[in-house]
Amino acid sequence: MDIKRANYKNKHRKVMVSLIVLAFIFLMFSLIVNRQNQQKLNLSSFWTDEVKQTNLTLTAKGFGTLESKQQRYLTAEFNAIVEEIFLKPGEKVTKNSVILRLSSADIEQAAIQAQLALTSQQANLKQLKLTQKREQLDLNNDLVELKLDLSLAQTQLDAETQLAEQGIVSSLDFKRSQAQVKKLTSRVHHYQQRLLQLKQLQQQAQQIQQDKIAEKQTLLLLAQEKQQKLTVKAGLNGVLQQLPVELGQSLTNGSQLALVGSTEKLIALVNIPHRQVQGISENMSAVIDTRGGKANGVVTRISPVAKEGHVEVEIALVGQLPKNARPALNIEAKINLGVIEQALYLPIPINAKQHSRIQLYKVAKDQQGAQLTWLTLGAKNNQVIEVQAGAKLGDKFILSDMSAQNNQTYLQLTL
Repeated sequence: MDIKRANYKNKHRKVMVSLIVLAFIFLMFSLIVNRQNQQKLNLSSFWTDEVKQTNLTLTAKGFGTLESKQQRYLTAEFNAIVEEIFLKPGEKVTKNSVILRLSSADIEQAAIQAQLALTSQQANLKQLKLTQKREQLDLNNDLVELKLDLSLAQTQLDAETQLAEQGIVSSLDFKRSQAQVKKLTSRVHHYQQRLLQLKQLQQQAQQIQQDKIAEKQTLLLLAQEKQQKLTVKAGLNGVLQQLPVELGQSLTNGSQLALVGSTEKLIALVNIPHRQVQGISENMSAVIDTRGGKANGVVTRISPVAKEGHVEVEIALVGQLPKNARPALNIEAKINLGVIEQALYLPIPINAKQHSRIQLYKVAKDQQGAQLTWLTLGAKNNQVIEVQAGAKLGDKFILSDMSAQNNQTYLQLTL
């Protein structure tokens, strides 16, 4: 029984092998027939190129604008009306350039009232000084009279002193003269103290009035500063970028008046496709094309947020700038990502993307056929792309759109 079963298994195995061989022969026969029946394509009607090798310089390309490193946004600090407009967006300005003039009845009235209040206090000070002068004159006159009386009394006392010793003047009269001298001496001293105190009080009164004047001067300065702000100046050297107001427009506190950008320090804000940003890092060199010249730059900031498939990259400009460089100018930027030594590359095939795999038709050496082949692509630069795997130097590929061939594994070609 074991012998019969073994013979049966051997016969079954031989049958299976025979079937597989027949299927393979049929498949090969079908392929040969299909190739013979397949319509031959003209190779010259397709875009073809060979795999080449070079030191491939990689760049990331993007578009953006030049912006001022230093900007000044001018806003209204009070309610006003646009009375005159002197400059338009795009014009160059200096820090003292007048952009527009505003009008405000309230501010003009406040300035006039502040001036009148100051003038009034200054007049009060003059009046105070005149009054104090009269007071000092009156007190000085009284003091002079007292000193004269004291001098006469002292002369009389000196004369009576000798006469009293001789008994010519009575002792009572002599004592009266002494008392009169003491009295007048005390009054003179008292008036002198009064005059000193009066001067001190007058100085204090003048200081109080000076403080009032200083207060009014401060209020006047504030009113005049507001008046000066009715004349809107640029505040820095550069370009007037925005002027979102119209003649006769009513403004409220905080209304936007103008945007001025400095031309002394410019940066480039460039939108780079998200897929290219991975290779970018700070301090990478870049070239900025202003359509009027080129400038060198250095990457200083990479935004962490992507918007609509792009990432904003900030580039600081270095060296001399083109003459047409100004804020809000549209520019093109190329960031140097480095060099791939001895890289294999092809012109970018239709519908190919960097860092992906793609199927292309590899042309045979006799150019009579093309085999569908998988290629691994790397980074791209301008119109070429790196070939990382699937091809070698000199291999020729069809780069045209071959979707009409329905991914046939093999194409017959004619020249």
